[in-house]
Amino acid sequence: MTSLIAWIGVDQRGVASTYFASDSRITWGNRESWDHGRKLFVASKYPHLLGYCGDVMFLTQTLGQIVEMIDLGMLADVEGDVNACLERIMGVLSWALASYPSSAIRHGFQVLYGAREGVGLTSRFHVWLISFNGASKLTTEMISLPAKSGLAKILGSGERSFRSHLKQWESSDVGGTSRAVFSAFADSLREGADPASGGPPQLIGLYRTGGGKIFGVVWKGRRYFYGTDVQTLPSTKAVNWHNELFEICDPITLDRKPGAQPQPRPQSLRKSRA
Repeated sequence: MTSLIAWIGVDQRGVASTYFASDSRITWGNRESWDHGRKLFVASKYPHLLGYCGDVMFLTQTLGQIVEMIDLGMLADVEGDVNACLERIMGVLSWALASYPSSAIRHGFQVLYGAREGVGLTSRFHVWLISFNGASKLTTEMISLPAKSGLAKILGSGERSFRSHLKQWESSDVGGTSRAVFSAFADSLREGADPASGGPPQLIGLYRTGGGKIFGVVWKGRRYFYGTDVQTLPSTKAVNWHNELFEICDPITLDRKPGAQPQPRPQSLRKSRA
């Protein structure tokens, strides 16, 4: 299946960021797999994020169309009415499902939809779960966000492994931070306990201003973008890079970027990873 998480970052003034992360593995019924499948989508002009687990063909096609529609102003309200955008997204998904072969999507899917309403310190962040069980209509559920930096939602077959690692990180001296969530997620993928989750992590996010952000990930000594190996491609200032400890990295050296905040692995977790 997959591993898909959503979490928030909170500062002294409230929620300051929302992030989605996923693995990159796509599996087939014959147990073959491919570790470079895109699972996250971001609108760059408007503050909207999407991620999925479940049927790959339907969702990669439809979510790709949806983020393009958002950026062209066809779904996103210029006044920031996220409920109106949610309804339009549901409409697009429902219309697409109506003509999609039922036999091809019998197992259903789940989609996480994140959005920001407003700009700056008065902005509000929201996350919804959109579900389809393969038979009935689409359903939506607003996710209750935690009061401090931490996990908002975990989906997919990798949940048990991720929660085990998150428990360790939350009990360390950096528990209750945004980086603890991502680092736990990276540890879970690296361990490989869930055979349906693997490949490099993918990462997108929202801040208090601007549209959605796409982040490159430094993983096992190489650069990845949406799960694709881009180590041999030229670097660009348009992409910010994070390693598995959520440190901001230099895309050339792959080391922590000069001046970026060090975020070392807690001492209590170094032995367990050795």
